[in-house]
Amino acid sequence: MKAPSPPEASALPNELWIRAFSYLDQRDLFALGNVSRNLLSASSADSLWEVACRRRWRGKHNVARFARKAKDGRTGGGVRDEENDRGTGRCSGALRRLLLDDPTRMPPLNVDGSVMHDPRSWKESYILAEIDSRRRFMSREELVSFRWQLIYDGSPSKMGLRKFNEDGTYWSPYMGLCTWILHGQRLIFAGLSLSVERDENTWGWIIGRGQKTTYYSVEGG
Repeated sequence: MKAPSPPEASALPNELWIRAFSYLDQRDLFALGNVSRNLLSASSADSLWEVACRRRWRGKHNVARFARKAKDGRTGGGVRDEENDRGTGRCSGALRRLLLDDPTRMPPLNVDGSVMHDPRSWKESYILAEIDSRRRFMSREELVSFRWQLIYDGSPSKMGLRKFNEDGTYWSPYMGLCTWILHGQRLIFAGLSLSVERDENTWGWIIGRGQKTTYYSVEGG
């Protein structure tokens, strides 16, 4: 299929190109960006990628931190500009590797699991969130920030959501006050050593998958 003419070579205004591109998925939008600078500009519009982010992030945990901040400090998105392009370009190669299921060269986030930098466009927000979704080590800050649904022996606990405290303690209705240690992909407390895995559906975390004691992260609990 012959690629469409760049917007500057067409009688169509840029707004109509962007409207047409709104029917494409994210892979197609990224592909358009490789055709020409003009198509890169039109296919990187904030209005396209904000919608893509909202749709992709539905039901996902801890993604608000990736939302593009407008220049006045509020979350939101307007018109993409050249400054946004420069920031987005630094992450596009990483996302291409991710889309090809080759995350081995993903750039790391900060050690606490926070964003590498504030996204300068909604396209970059999308990229950073996708990169982060492949992270396999939960940060201490994440463990503390979530509430946790305990599933014991296949049944949800009726004692409410659990909380791992910032001071390294955990209160169990059955065992009392315990201390916890997060070491790599293991959470150790109360004589238990539980695996820590990413929840592919929510981008949250599962502690102790397949074991008698299992915890699922809950956002805003």
